[in-house]
Amino acid sequence: MVAIEQVERRVDRRELLATGGKIGLLAATMPAALGGVKSVAAQDGDPVTGGTLTLIRQDDALNLTPGINSGLADIAANFFLYDALVIKDFNGEVQPALAESWESSEDGLTWTFNLRQDVQFHSGEPFTSAHVVDHVERWLDRPTSTKLALLESVEAPDDYTVVFTLSSPTLVFLNNISQTEWAYASIPNMNKVAEAGDEYGITVVDGTGPYILEEWVQDDHMTLVRNPNYALGNPVYENNGPVYPDTLVIRIVPEATSRTNMMETSEADLNLHVAPRDVELLSGFGGLTVESFPRVSSNHIGFNMEKPLFQDINVRRAVTHAIRRDEITQFVMFGQADPAEGYLHPDVPGALPREESQQYVAYDADLARQLLEESGWVGDDIREKDGQSLTFTTYVSTEEGEQILQVVQDHLKDVGIDMQISRLDPAAFSDATMAGEHDARFIPMIYTTADHMYFFITDSIPSPNTVFYSNAEFDELFAQSQTSIDEEERNALFGQLETHLLDQAVVVPIQHVRWIFAQQERIHDARYHNIHGAYKLTDTWVD
Repeated sequence: MVAIEQVERRVDRRELLATGGKIGLLAATMPAALGGVKSVAAQDGDPVTGGTLTLIRQDDALNLTPGINSGLADIAANFFLYDALVIKDFNGEVQPALAESWESSEDGLTWTFNLRQDVQFHSGEPFTSAHVVDHVERWLDRPTSTKLALLESVEAPDDYTVVFTLSSPTLVFLNNISQTEWAYASIPNMNKVAEAGDEYGITVVDGTGPYILEEWVQDDHMTLVRNPNYALGNPVYENNGPVYPDTLVIRIVPEATSRTNMMETSEADLNLHVAPRDVELLSGFGGLTVESFPRVSSNHIGFNMEKPLFQDINVRRAVTHAIRRDEITQFVMFGQADPAEGYLHPDVPGALPREESQQYVAYDADLARQLLEESGWVGDDIREKDGQSLTFTTYVSTEEGEQILQVVQDHLKDVGIDMQISRLDPAAFSDATMAGEHDARFIPMIYTTADHMYFFITDSIPSPNTVFYSNAEFDELFAQSQTSIDEEERNALFGQLETHLLDQAVVVPIQHVRWIFAQQERIHDARYHNIHGAYKLTDTWVD
């Protein structure tokens, strides 16, 4: 069945190209400003308490311990289960959450947070400053700890005060400890973490968030129930009390066709991963609304720089120049993406002007062939050198990513490169790429600021730096970006970092995609974030 489906897609692509790639687009759009909000218009009536809200995702979380990994599914679930000291609203402004106020010393080295005194964990234990200190100290030993690179100490002078001391002033400290920065700073109950050990985040979860974990059958579904004591009172949502639905069910459905069928039969209320090819179909189905809006993303192929093949920059550059990104946008994404003309999303502060970055990724098959020949890779079909074929395998974990790579596979074959594709489930993908088993990997990178380029510094090997790139100049530029307190200087440093990634062909940018959600008309007051999608949904209710 898979082989037949792939043949059908290739025929469709040829038909598409023959018509000039014209696809009917339907999609409500919004400006791509960072922190923007997409709101589905609420229907008349007051919110109703009760009912079940069923979401469907293409992949499942691996571990619900905040900060233990950078998986998008883990982060999405943790928004529902936990809170952090601060959070960003839909306009990107920092707002209070577990901390009701905070202040910084004049030199920017000391940050003092005053905590709420009326918050409980799901277990009923009171939230205090000791839990913050415990989580931060554990976080320092986790793969995502680069967010805390400037932290010298964290202390709790009393039960409701936390003091952070930094080694250098920085413009990004509040951002890095906000829950919006991938939920790493979400605070779990330290006592449950200690008691459960390695089982915490798998069988035991105890946060302060709007939902409580009731059941988790991995790779099938996660059942959350309303936290009746939730009352943070932060200004991100209109509803500052408990959420309205009794139950939130997150069902894991890897295949796009199955997700679409579940929406058509009303088995699910909200599809968080609508396949671009199904936008027109779903929008013509009564009772469904389809929303499409910009997503701050940089989907890309990353090479394993420890592999001998990719220590040759000509090979890396040849792969980059062999790809026709417009064709991927038309055939696979049905117009629901923008071909990458650089690495950073063009709306991210610090991104290179496209006229500067485009030269590094422009399609030029003749140049790709020339680069390969310069490095001794010759032949009329799949190139060879010293008796070795020019072949490598790219790992991927999603159906859409696999479809993109199938088109890339054709492009590379045109210049004499044999790229094989290995699709793994998310857990196996994570394990394999951390272990460096892959030649290359494809990931859907999403981020809030250019600070996410810590993914490519030496200290982030083997995770999240699964390309195993280590370069002293890049590391130094990134370190400067974290300590600069001049915004223009920071943005210039980000531009240099992007130039470095592109010039050295560490990554192969493919596209900037969009969020595409489908929801049933029984869903009211759903508000979406252009980085995190569903966010906390505390205003959302169901008929």
